[in-house]
Amino acid sequence: MRRVVHQRINASVFPDLATLAGNVERVTAHLAGRAPVSLRLYPAAAGGGTVARDRHGVPWRTLDYLDGTCTVHRFADPAQAGAAAAVAARFVADLADLPGPALPEVIPRFHDVVGRLRHLEAAAAADVAGRAGACRPEVADVLDLAPVAREIAAARADGRLPERTVHNDAKAENVLFDQATGAAVCLVDLDTVGPGTVLFDLGDLLRSGAPTGGEDGDPRHLRVRADIAEAVLAGYADAGGAFLTPSELALFPRAGPLMALESAARFLTDHLRGDVYFRVDGPGHNLRRARAQLRLVELLS
Repeated sequence: MRRVVHQRINASVFPDLATLAGNVERVTAHLAGRAPVSLRLYPAAAGGGTVARDRHGVPWRTLDYLDGTCTVHRFADPAQAGAAAAVAARFVADLADLPGPALPEVIPRFHDVVGRLRHLEAAAAADVAGRAGACRPEVADVLDLAPVAREIAAARADGRLPERTVHNDAKAENVLFDQATGAAVCLVDLDTVGPGTVLFDLGDLLRSGAPTGGEDGDPRHLRVRADIAEAVLAGYADAGGAFLTPSELALFPRAGPLMALESAARFLTDHLRGDVYFRVDGPGHNLRRARAQLRLVELLS
């Protein structure tokens, strides 16, 4: 008996299903011959491809269920953090020779942090939900951090940060661990895999895995475990030593602040637009998240 996952695809988040399916099909097929453990995508029963629609037109797909694995919200200790970072680095290494053409972006400009800041500014000016007056300090704080985003954008433009095929959503929850041994097994949730910089994956591992509190609590109580942050940086550098460049390594300290800044901008923009993208537990949830991410920018800097 083989257990599988029947997964509903969010067509609102991923309207370009053809690109999404094509990317995931190429990535899983390539990793099947490289990674020790990888996800297998099953063909649809009818119509070809790997996406099937139910009678309501909702798209679904089927993948392997990896028995004996689990996920975590935060890294428990430096060993777990380093192992997760190593898996993320090997993921990039395994996709380095993915046959062309280059994977297209499933969500265009997903990690354009400079663009995210422009969207925030526009949302604050439009104020469609009438919330701008109550969060002007947070908007100002996020926009004041624009130099971090511009520095990374400039490094990508001039080649100091090479364009690589990366996961693009390598948060702690997207790393599977072996329940018996504790070893990191593989990355999951491959929908965002595509062009980017290693800082995106490294920063998400730091932003999600090193804090001691949740993303929607009181930011004054947030802390970052320095031992876990150091283990993430070291684990990624060690496992990626064969392909990482000196300029990438030099910019590693910017990874955490960059991705926390992007998250703060996204949460705050959604708050200003009336909570139309992220699932929330009520009014103000996205604002609390944005405040926590702002605190993480400070703690990870």
